[in-house]
Amino acid sequence: MRRLAPSIAIVEIAMKAFGLPLLSLCLLAGTCVAGQDSPGPTPVSNATGCGRISIFDVAPRSQDLYRARLMNLDGQLPGPAGAKSFRVTPGRHVLQVAELIDPEQFNDVQRRQRDMRANPYKDLVVDVQPNTTYLLGARLVEARRNYIADGSYWEPVIYQQNSEKCQ
Repeated sequence: MRRLAPSIAIVEIAMKAFGLPLLSLCLLAGTCVAGQDSPGPTPVSNATGCGRISIFDVAPRSQDLYRARLMNLDGQLPGPAGAKSFRVTPGRHVLQVAELIDPEQFNDVQRRQRDMRANPYKDLVVDVQPNTTYLLGARLVEARRNYIADGSYWEPVIYQQNSEKCQ
């Protein structure tokens, strides 16, 4: 409950189904307003503004960088579906990432091993600064190319940061 003045308070109720946010209700002096729930908790930070995590594929293949998929952002599904850029608050965020390295980089046996991995995801911690876009990718680790089963053949990386106004 947040107090705006001695006699006015805001109560926010988050409704969830199957662990997914459905709807937020705010009660303000007897008035009820419904709207879409915000995507998950945001870390507390002294900075203002926002940053962005982008999965837009411009990763330079010459540096063994490939596409990545953002599976979770701070334990929540990122959204909306099909988005290439995700707005986040400044501060520390945990990204759960899946690699989308071109299949042509692997032989038939390696491709089958990639499909059978128990945990194909890796976490990456990013300290987001305001008005900055972070380009997320997957780096193919050439020296570990044959270590498909343990997943050490790749790592999630922020391969570029761009200063741009976040609105």
